[in-house]
Amino acid sequence: MAGAADLLFFFRRFVIVCLLIVTISSSIFAQQSAGFDQALVLFRESHYAEAANAMARVLADDPQRSEAHLYLARSFIKLGRYAEAAEALRRYTVAKPADEDGFYLLAYTLFRLGQAADSLRVYQEAVRIKQPAADDLKIIALDYGLLGDYERSAEYLSEALTLDPENLEARYYLGRVYFTQNRFADAIEQFQKVLSRDPRHIKAQNNLGQALEGRNDIEGAMAAYRRAIELDRDSAKPSELPLLNLGTLLLQRGEINEALSMLMQAAAHNSSSAQVRFQLGKAYIRAGRLVEAEKELTSAIKLDPQDRGAHYQLGRLYLRLGKNELARQELETFERLVKAVEEVK
Repeated sequence: MAGAADLLFFFRRFVIVCLLIVTISSSIFAQQSAGFDQALVLFRESHYAEAANAMARVLADDPQRSEAHLYLARSFIKLGRYAEAAEALRRYTVAKPADEDGFYLLAYTLFRLGQAADSLRVYQEAVRIKQPAADDLKIIALDYGLLGDYERSAEYLSEALTLDPENLEARYYLGRVYFTQNRFADAIEQFQKVLSRDPRHIKAQNNLGQALEGRNDIEGAMAAYRRAIELDRDSAKPSELPLLNLGTLLLQRGEINEALSMLMQAAAHNSSSAQVRFQLGKAYIRAGRLVEAEKELTSAIKLDPQDRGAHYQLGRLYLRLGKNELARQELETFERLVKAVEEVK
């Protein structure tokens, strides 16, 4: 009888311990679920930094919570923290190899990191799981563009527009690809289509000007640049590009005073643009303001030491200023850079 009583006692203790373990485990699981749910609410309410921190805490408690890796990555993407997003997505794709979201997001993140070849390899994995949408095809096209394969870039952008004719970004980038290929008429057509749907698309307006200039429609190009400048006037962060393009064109036409005005405004918008500094230096030379020209050309070279034109212009300017040794150095640098380019060809 004593043995049976002992056995019953131990059995009851065992049941109690099991119930305690189940209760504690359920409590921990409930807490973890609540933590994930709260982090998800933060993400959906666009509190991305807080969501990232909350998802990281969820993963510290439960590293196997795969959804947390995905939403941690999405939070990082929203914050522009692409390297961290890529790490989280690699973990997610290992945990969920059949989920296309992880692969498509990883491929996009690698594109944003400038890793075009790696991005395309991941897209190949994603496409095996699910056919790409128009925006996915757009990023694949931009990867090919980064790799210099403009034919395939145009092909994928055209395919994206077949799926979604209203995808203005895909149409804008198709125009950019055509412009790069010197297909100016095709580029003009795409930029005009973008503007017909979004008349305030500043980039399309500026690029329309460049394509018109490429076709030697100078009056049309100047009008397009002026329209882009007008559209950009009230932007929180105005671009220097329409001002630079118009100023450069005016300089070529000999309209020095207005060119200087445009280029000085461009420099005010972006003082770190080597091209703006270079063109401003050339404008100062044409205006006979040689000291200011020297300052701008020197700045241009500091910003872009490989700019052959800036070295040449500064060398010629030094000759006019009687700084013969400095002129010799700049012109020798110009010749060395030209030779390096010819050797690559």
